[in-house]
Amino acid sequence: MLDLQNKSFCIFGLPDSGKSTLAHYILNQYGNAAFVYDTLHEYPGQPFDSYTPHDRYDSAELEAVIEAVKTRYSLVLIDEANRFCPSKPAPLPQSIADLNDWRAHYGLTVGFIARRPVQLNQDLTELAHYLLVFNLRGRNDISYLNDLAAGLGDAVSQIPQYHFIAVDPARNYQLYSPVPATFKTAKNLTD
Repeated sequence: MLDLQNKSFCIFGLPDSGKSTLAHYILNQYGNAAFVYDTLHEYPGQPFDSYTPHDRYDSAELEAVIEAVKTRYSLVLIDEANRFCPSKPAPLPQSIADLNDWRAHYGLTVGFIARRPVQLNQDLTELAHYLLVFNLRGRNDISYLNDLAAGLGDAVSQIPQYHFIAVDPARNYQLYSPVPATFKTAKNLTD
């Protein structure tokens, strides 16, 4: 797996593509040093901490929680980040802008999950060390990813189910196999 220590990353993909399974895998690697802002209640803790907002569209609630946790954990992950950090020209909430700009000063790994890269604020996507992209089919997403790295959008439109492409800081990319089937998340425990 990639070394995400003290880096920023974004996870993108269609529903049921493997985003949550990969996020659980990463969270479990950090254990009790990980925190997830669990917008849709998909990460019921253990061994990491999670918080489900009372209002999943309330940026003020997100900001208060992020301010409280940013120096207590080694990994902060925000699911459904596009709800709070929409594409420009919308500004980032101040706490998210601070995380994005000063993450290294906190010694923090920060991750953002969204279905579509065109829905997430470009400052998060374009400054991320790593992009972890599952299958996408949207014309605008493919075009945007092709602009980030030659052929990337075309590549993600063709990858098999549950596989993902990891894009490194130099914007080179490679295909990764799914997180091992033996890894269980709360979502697939009944599978």
